[in-house]
Amino acid sequence: MRAAAWFAVGALGMIGAGLGAAGCDWRDFDSIQDDTPVLAVGPPSDYQAPNDFGGVILALTPPADGSAAARFLGSATSQTGLAIVDIDPSGHASGHNVTSSTLDSSNNSAVTAMAEIPGTGNVLLGLPSLSSQSTLLTLNLTSLVVSPFVLSTEAQLGVGVAAGALGGAAAPELVALSGSALHVYLDGLSTSELVAADSAACPLVLAPTLPSVERINRAVVIGALTGSGPQIVVGTPVLVGAGTVSFFTVDATARTVTCAQSLTAPMVGDSQFGQALAIGDFDGDGVPDLLVGSPPNRAYLYRGPIAASAAPTATLTAATTGGAFGSALVALSLDSKAGDEALVADPKATVGGQDGAGSVTIFSGPALATKSPTILAPHDPSGGEAYGASLGALPFCATVPCPAAPPRLPLVGAASQVFTYFTQGLTDPRTK
Repeated sequence: MRAAAWFAVGALGMIGAGLGAAGCDWRDFDSIQDDTPVLAVGPPSDYQAPNDFGGVILALTPPADGSAAARFLGSATSQTGLAIVDIDPSGHASGHNVTSSTLDSSNNSAVTAMAEIPGTGNVLLGLPSLSSQSTLLTLNLTSLVVSPFVLSTEAQLGVGVAAGALGGAAAPELVALSGSALHVYLDGLSTSELVAADSAACPLVLAPTLPSVERINRAVVIGALTGSGPQIVVGTPVLVGAGTVSFFTVDATARTVTCAQSLTAPMVGDSQFGQALAIGDFDGDGVPDLLVGSPPNRAYLYRGPIAASAAPTATLTAATTGGAFGSALVALSLDSKAGDEALVADPKATVGGQDGAGSVTIFSGPALATKSPTILAPHDPSGGEAYGASLGALPFCATVPCPAAPPRLPLVGAASQVFTYFTQGLTDPRTK
C-alpha cells in the first residue's frame, strides 16, 4: 500500500470530537498521528491503474469472523482495475488486487458500478459498453472469485447496479440499468428476469453522448420511500432540459416491474438532476428521505414518504463554484444524534488555488439547513485530485460479534486514493 497522507478538515467539531474542538486545524493532527481521524489508502503496489483508484468505491459489510474491522472495494473507471481493502481494528489498511481470467477477458473494460448483495458475501459488478458486449459479474468476497452473471449486447447494461429485497423469495433481487431499460433479476437468478422500458412517465434513457462522468456508477437505490413497500429509484440526467428521478415497484407474483411515479427537476436547467441519489433519515423521524444530486451547484432533499411530483423540502447549494457539487452523495450520522448528516461532494472544487482538487460539504438538521464549518478538502491540494469523486458510508466493527448497528464512517474517493475519517461523535471506533 502507499504511505498514508493526512488531510485538512478545517474546524473538526463534528468529526474530530474529543480531539478537534472547533477552530483546530490540521497542524494539531499531523503531530498526533495515533489520534488523527484521517487515513489515506492508495491501491496495492501492483494495481494496474495507480492513478485511477477512487472513482468508484463500495463500502462493504465487515467479515463476520473479525478478520477485518472494515472493508471496501475500489475500482478504476477507465480500464480494468479492482482492489479490495481491509482495515484492521486499529485502523491499519492492507489491499489486494482482484484478478481473474474473467476480468482478463473483458477487453480491459472498467468496473464502473458495484453493489453488495445483502447476506450473500457477494458483490454485483457492472462492466457496461456503448458499442460491444456489456457484462454483469459477481465477486465472491471470501474466495475473490469473479464469475459471469449476464453477457449482453444491450448498450450500457451495468451502467448502474443495486441489490435488495423487492418481494421475491428469501434471496435478494439484483438490479441492473442499461442506457434505456431497468432489469430486475428475481432471487438473484439470471434466468428470472423482469424488464421495464423507458416511458414518458418514468424516463430511463441515457444519451450515448452524455459525458462519461455522468454515466459512471449511474444512480440507483432501493428503499421504502413512498410508504408502500420498497421501490427501485433511478436517476436520469439529460443533455438539455430537466433530469428526472423515477420510482419502480416490483410484483414478484405477477412478474412485473411498474412505473410508480417520478420527480422532475425543480428547475428547467437542472439537466444533471438525478446524477446521484442517497437515502437517509435526515430528520430522525424513522422514515427514509431521499437526497438528489443536481450538479453543477445543487442538491435537493425530499422528505419521506414521497408523493408523486413532490416538491423538495430543501435545496442545498454549493459553498464553492467548482462545477460538480452534488455529483456524489452519502448519508450517515456523524454526531451520534438522531438524524443523518448529508455529505455532498464537488470533485471539481478549487482548493488552495488548485482547480479540481475537490471538496465535500457537510449539512445537518431536520431540513439539512445547517452547513457545517467543516469542509473536507485536501491537506496539500493538487489540480485534478478530484477529492469527492465518490462517497460511501463505511461500517466499522472493532470487536466480534459486530454490533447490529456499527459506526459508519465517511469514505471519500479521489483520483488515486480513498480516505476515511475514524473519529465519530464522542467515540473512536478503533481499538488502541
